Amino acid sequence: MTMASVPGLTTDADAGRYVIRSYRMPAKVFHWLTVALVVVMVSSAVIAKQLNDGYWSDTLFMLHKTTGVITLAVVLMRLVYRIVQWLISPPEPPRPSRTFLHWLLYAVLILIPLAGWAGISDFGARQILPGVTLPAIWPEHAGYADFLFTFHAYLAFGLLALVALHIGIATQDYMMRADDPEPH
Repeated sequence: MTMASVPGLTTDADAGRYVIRSYRMPAKVFHWLTVALVVVMVSSAVIAKQLNDGYWSDTLFMLHKTTGVITLAVVLMRLVYRIVQWLISPPEPPRPSRTFLHWLLYAVLILIPLAGWAGISDFGARQILPGVTLPAIWPEHAGYADFLFTFHAYLAFGLLALVALHIGIATQDYMMRADDPEPH
């Protein structure tokens, strides 16, 4: 396999490794903002769940819900940005596995907040900030809150697995040597 046959990668002759295609600044900002929001969401939910009930648990769950709404908005804006950039200037096609992983990450990052929002709609806890309440996207007290919260949690754990895979692939691409382009 030659360098020309690996889309999106060029050779850095001095370093002897591939140089990963550079992303535009808005894409980088969307990426790292999403990372920060996911870290806040996961940590606030885990800590709040461990605390059970009380002021701090309620505060952390409110932070979790607020961060979820912001994450949903950021991911949707990021998706629109990516589609618009693709329409303006289609990039070289990446490997199919990477494309699938990126679209799967988008899908899960959209489904998680929607499942949580449906759960809080059913449960009747739609307040995200003092005086700010989300509109219901699911009938209140329909009896599916436990299922929706469980689905929300499993999606979140699935997201963590996808993120680990994403980090592993990005690290592999970064460290891959020009004289050995095939991953082992």
